[in-house]
Amino acid sequence: MTRPDQNHAYSSVKQFLKKFRILRWLNRQKRYYFWGRDHEKINIFSRTTFDRTPYIIRREASNVGLFSYFITIMGGIAYAHENNYIPVIDMKNYPNAYLYPNEVKHVNSWEYYFKQPTSISLEEALSSRKYILGQDTVGHKFPKMSAEAFYNYDGRLDYWRDIRRKYIRFTPAVLERLERMKAKYSGKRILGALVRGTDYVAVKPHGHPIPPTAEQAIAKCQEVMNSEGFDAVYLATEDKNILAKFQASFGEKLLLPEAEYFDYDYDNGKYLISYMNNDKYMLGLNYLVSMLFLSQCEGFITSITSGSAGVMCLSDGFKYLYVFDLGLYP
Repeated sequence: MTRPDQNHAYSSVKQFLKKFRILRWLNRQKRYYFWGRDHEKINIFSRTTFDRTPYIIRREASNVGLFSYFITIMGGIAYAHENNYIPVIDMKNYPNAYLYPNEVKHVNSWEYYFKQPTSISLEEALSSRKYILGQDTVGHKFPKMSAEAFYNYDGRLDYWRDIRRKYIRFTPAVLERLERMKAKYSGKRILGALVRGTDYVAVKPHGHPIPPTAEQAIAKCQEVMNSEGFDAVYLATEDKNILAKFQASFGEKLLLPEAEYFDYDYDNGKYLISYMNNDKYMLGLNYLVSMLFLSQCEGFITSITSGSAGVMCLSDGFKYLYVFDLGLYP
């Protein structure tokens, strides 16, 4: 709440600015703020205050997938949590893969799938008297993408799961779609498999983990199904060629999400993100629900990717886990 003496101070400043025609100039320039330390933005005429400072989590890169954003955002949430800020997600004011160009600055694509981490909206945070614009790279990395982190040898994954439980909340559309999928496949012991293909395999990004081939992933799934007694394999992939090989190997024991598959154009070398032109919302929704379903399977076979890091955070643990650790692309 604003105190009476603060009201008087605001009024006095406003009258002073009016007198010298400064306020008219500010209105034309739309400059109502000044910058404090550590990217702190102060709206000089706003009377909206919170008990803690809002921390706006954003990412300016526009050519990455949903779980690359998720990782950045989890790092920002952890930073806000540890510094007693209010985390607020902004996927509205910066181009991203889930917005069409005319939607930028009008639609917050984070809110397609997730609720804000707290009851404070982005609009409320940006209209408050003081807030902090977070940077793409913050002091937390969610979590270091390695087999050791995935197996949770040192307990680091527990920290990120606690952050997720506290702050990550899904929209009804996501939860309803997930419940339908769980009902469809209920009564089965399911082994989840996440197998990357398309541009990731073609481009071989420097320093990124090498994924297994379809043949390696199939062989491991067959071995684990026999030894651990799973009834079916749930495959998450974007690659039509990988899908066809799993279908040939597992037949009716193969379970699939609602998803779009891509016959990757290796000759033209296009990134997967460039195919997201039909229905960005549905592509993101199907992908997220697929990752959520993976996180609730009894077993999980994966390589080290942004998507699998997200699954590990979303999961409360697996009865069986195998992580392909095949080194890094040179």
